Amino acid sequence: MSADEAAYFLKLFRGARYAALEDAENFREICFVLEEFGCHLNGNNAKSLRRYGSLLRSFANQKRRQEFSVMFDMVVDARNEASHRGVFARNLAGKSVRLSIILEESLLSMTVQVRHIMSESVIFAEDFYTLAKVRELMLENSFSYIPVVLSDKYYFISDSLVARKWQDFVGDDKAKYNTRISQLFSVEELLKAEEILSRAPKSEAYLKVGHLPLLVFNGRHENRKVVGILSPFDLL
Repeated sequence: MSADEAAYFLKLFRGARYAALEDAENFREICFVLEEFGCHLNGNNAKSLRRYGSLLRSFANQKRRQEFSVMFDMVVDARNEASHRGVFARNLAGKSVRLSIILEESLLSMTVQVRHIMSESVIFAEDFYTLAKVRELMLENSFSYIPVVLSDKYYFISDSLVARKWQDFVGDDKAKYNTRISQLFSVEELLKAEEILSRAPKSEAYLKVGHLPLLVFNGRHENRKVVGILSPFDLL
């Protein structure tokens, strides 16, 4: 399997895992990806998730194969049950997430460049946003940091800075809801963004990444663009 193929399925599994974690009844999303991946490994459509079991198991890390087999059989057996709500759904989602993580581990080991593992959807805070808007974006997306461009330079706003500012302006709705962040934040308060190229080797990302994410660029040319963001979480 090529690195590009591994990256494709890695992103599918991650997306399905996030969906299942957000709503337990979305565990089926992981099942759909398991079927697509099994079909890809098999070379043709076996028309049954269970028939891909041995192929998927062999793809998992050898030390995780027994765990994968047990979880896989449980998920397949329970998939067609009539009720997938409450505790039952959460339990099933948890097992599906474990299956995804086991396969993601193997897929991640096959990727070679930053572009294979970065998150492509980058949400920026604009300089005209208010503190309330930035807080809202962070809460909606569970961000610890959000990038912003001020004076043509890239920075990160941290959740701790937003929390402190929010507390500072208790009772002052004008500051929270009407004042631009470019007027509320000084560049000294912000965190300078580190950069990396999309085609840089993955090993470089492991060396370069710290507690802050890395902004991923498509080159060093004048018209370069941010094409992704890479957090320590993406390297796990």
